[in-house]
Amino acid sequence: MWKRDRPRPPRDPREATPGLGVGVQVYVVEQEPPSSDGWPGEPTGVIIAGGDRSLRAISLPNDGFTNWVVAFSEPQVRRDGSGPYETATIPAVLLVAAEPTEA
Repeated sequence: MWKRDRPRPPRDPREATPGLGVGVQVYVVEQEPPSSDGWPGEPTGVIIAGGDRSLRAISLPNDGFTNWVVAFSEPQVRRDGSGPYETATIPAVLLVAAEPTEA
C-alpha cells in the first residue's frame, strides 16, 4: 500500500451524477442546443444496464463518457424521426433521476 502525500482534491459536483444506477427511474433532458439525434419531450424510463465505460464510472467520478441503457415507459421517436425505440443507450449527462415517491 502506498501513502498519499497530498490530500485528495475535492470533486466538482457538476461532474458527479449521484443516484444513477440499474433500476433507477430517470428522465432524459433535452440537449443544448437541440440536435437532430435528441429525445424531444423529456421521455421517462428505467435504467436497465450500464452502457460503454459505465463499469469504470459506477465506482469512480463521472468522466463525461458514462452511458446507461434506458428502457422507456413507452416507445420513443428521436427528433430526426428515427424510431420508435423501446430502449436506448444514453449519456449520463442527459439523465436525471426521478424524485422518489412515498409508498
